[in-house]
Amino acid sequence: MRTFKHYFFPIIMSLILAGCHFGPKKSDNATVVKQLKDLLAKDEYFKLDALFKLIGDQMDEGNRLYFKAYISNAFNRNEACVKAVDSVFSSSLKLTDSDKVALRQLQGDSYFKLFEYEGAAQCDSDILKHYTHAISKETIVDVKNDLLIRAALSKTPKQESVIKNNTTIAWTKDALGLIEIPVTTNAHLFKAIFDTRANISSITQTYAKKLGLRMLSVSYNETGGATGIQFKTGMGIADSLYIGNILLKNVVFQVMPDPMLYIAPVKFQLNIIIGFPVIEQLHEVHIFNNGKMTIPLVTTKSDLHNFVLNGLDPVIALKSGNDTLAFNFDSGASSSNFYASYFKKYKATILKNGIKKTVGFGGAGGSQKKEVYVLPKTDLTIGNATVAVDSISVMMEKITPDEKFYGNIGQDFTKNFSEMIYNFKDMYIKGIK
Repeated sequence: MRTFKHYFFPIIMSLILAGCHFGPKKSDNATVVKQLKDLLAKDEYFKLDALFKLIGDQMDEGNRLYFKAYISNAFNRNEACVKAVDSVFSSSLKLTDSDKVALRQLQGDSYFKLFEYEGAAQCDSDILKHYTHAISKETIVDVKNDLLIRAALSKTPKQESVIKNNTTIAWTKDALGLIEIPVTTNAHLFKAIFDTRANISSITQTYAKKLGLRMLSVSYNETGGATGIQFKTGMGIADSLYIGNILLKNVVFQVMPDPMLYIAPVKFQLNIIIGFPVIEQLHEVHIFNNGKMTIPLVTTKSDLHNFVLNGLDPVIALKSGNDTLAFNFDSGASSSNFYASYFKKYKATILKNGIKKTVGFGGAGGSQKKEVYVLPKTDLTIGNATVAVDSISVMMEKITPDEKFYGNIGQDFTKNFSEMIYNFKDMYIKGIK
């Protein structure tokens, strides 16, 4: 991914070719808003942010706050998002009921990332109280499901991390090739999967008892990422646990029946998964391919802003050929795969060079077989570093109806670097060869 220093030039050129002026008058506001809304509708957060930086100050205040809310949420500036949404509702901007629902969902997401569960639950309640006429039955089900989780957590203290110095731990790989890190609680040491794509940390019922989790009275629907399979799960709280010498308090786990984390094709039981909400609170993580992981006390700034969040899903911008594309980033996946949008964009090349196969995909909730095209070799670029990834499967159909990104990037990409840096303050991912 190019840094914004290099990213501005093609953006500016495209605006010139489109006849767009850099300093639009107030009368041009509708045109500017449409351009930004088109990017937002496609979850093109990187392009949205770049264009907003160029023309945001020229917009009316209501619309400026509207887009600031979405951009702040994507780049993990959640306090700014919460305030911006409140300001939009207080402004003179005319909002449809659909706009209001989307903004409340956005604000609820930021409250959840701030571990302010009561605020998140209030957003869901507001939607169900005032706007059910404006949303689909499927969305109502999703909002009710979120409310179950957030209401159950509403009296839980905020999760927090205590980092007093630089921390180094050793990581290993399990039988599936997934990264495992040591986690300590109640003087017992456990191994846990390190998974950036897990929206919430997960644990089997058996291990929830071993860790002494405080169980909550809630049951809700969850969906397995690669499979799309839905299943019921519960929730528990670890009052404290350690990663190295870093103390984490009030850690939320979804507690799942053991079979839901059993990978049948390889007869392997997953037990504990450390997900995004914990990983993000480490602020910056360095993973070395020699089996070492470091968490620095002080994070390192960078202008490589190639990392955003779509809800709780990490998204990375990588260059593929001449295109810069957004992919889900999944440290808990041993291999990468491309989605239906990638197949649609590069269909002719894939049909020419790909090999049609039936491939099994496993994850939380079970496994499935899908017909895909396998690309023998694909070059992907992060920053200034390009690596070739072998045998990436390309889906021909969407896993979920609202799928928008181009694929899921796993360890077959990251293993090509001697060091990977995940930074959640300046929002960048960097690979060092």
